[in-house]
Amino acid sequence: MGQGVLEINDCGLRVFIDTTEVLESPGIAVIEPGRIHIGTAAQMRARSHPTQVNNQFWRRLSLESLKSTNQRCRHHADLAYCHLQEISEHCDLPEELVLAVPGNFTREQLALLLGIIKESNMNVVGLVDSASAAIGDLAPAGLQMHVELQLHQTLVSRISVDNQATVKSSESVADAGLCHFQEAWARVFTDAFVMQCRFDPLHSAESEQQLYDLMPQWVSRAMSQGEVLAELDDRTAKISLRQLQDATAPILSRVRAMIENLADSGSVSFISHRWAEIPGGLQIAQRMHLLSRDSTAQSIKNRWKELRSPDSALRLVSSVRAAPESEISLHLEAPSEAVATHLLYGHRALAAQQPLFVFWHEDKFQVTPTPPEHPAATVTNHAGRLALRVDAGIRLMLNGEEIAAPVNLNAGDKIGIADRHDVITAISVERYET
Repeated sequence: MGQGVLEINDCGLRVFIDTTEVLESPGIAVIEPGRIHIGTAAQMRARSHPTQVNNQFWRRLSLESLKSTNQRCRHHADLAYCHLQEISEHCDLPEELVLAVPGNFTREQLALLLGIIKESNMNVVGLVDSASAAIGDLAPAGLQMHVELQLHQTLVSRISVDNQATVKSSESVADAGLCHFQEAWARVFTDAFVMQCRFDPLHSAESEQQLYDLMPQWVSRAMSQGEVLAELDDRTAKISLRQLQDATAPILSRVRAMIENLADSGSVSFISHRWAEIPGGLQIAQRMHLLSRDSTAQSIKNRWKELRSPDSALRLVSSVRAAPESEISLHLEAPSEAVATHLLYGHRALAAQQPLFVFWHEDKFQVTPTPPEHPAATVTNHAGRLALRVDAGIRLMLNGEEIAAPVNLNAGDKIGIADRHDVITAISVERYET
């Protein structure tokens, strides 16, 4: 069936025939004494069989011994082999595959992976770094970033682009993987069910599994509608997009900090399609391009002769031919508004490093860090972003529109009360160093 790509990412190994995705299989295994469930089948059992789960075998690919009574599971490499076998049984593999691997694989892991491949029925004819392959057709000259979400971490790669797109380094953001986002969302949904329905989804393994099975569609609906009515076991709880964003703000803040630390002033961050499914994921960098699902497969197709090894001795290609400048048409995501840092009222500007309270006193607006008896609104700082929450039954206005739900504040936003002229302005105070 011609040519294709196998992309290694423990969020989901993906198989492409030409540039068409035909399978995605998460890097999860449930190990029973006489059987190994792997991929999607394991994902559907993982919460109901927590003591039998292994979702580390790609990240920790090695011959490290595992404590298991299953003879097919001596070490992590055995599970990786089982995963590749499972993939080959669930789709018609192309005759030739190029393997796209993440930049955090060590030399030892790559050697072990190639040994596993030789024992499988996959015909791998090329090996390429995922980051350089993903942006080879898209990146302008300069130092660019590639930001990939993995199951247990985020991988930020620095890529130098001139005639070639060459990986210079890859840095991991620990505890910033898909599973950490999922755990944070699960706490939000669980708390909502407990508070609103007096029902704890984590009281049994079965209901916890249902929670995790349904959560992706709940998060997706919250992102498109601003809130979601989550239904589980005939119970309904309302969760806002803001709650989900707040829960994962510390994770996103660490990813953002890593990108800012590694990037140059003109760098573009090429972020994988998975970030579009994360609330706040499209705000992790100032200059950013969202990659399509098939960007890596498309780039490999365009460079097949360059990447295909002439013999069985595969070598890792970490530098691919870059597209000519004349062929690059790059769409950058709309830059985010300037983030507010202070509240300005009259001649006073208050830094919002701690909660600030807005209230009405003696026919005037007041802003104070001391909680008043009857606040109209509270402004809090979440990972560097200011959020405004209405606290009382006052018709609070933001930029002339009445608000009720929490909102993020950008520089220039004006907070007021209906039929009053006084306003508090959110501003951004920048510090310049000489």
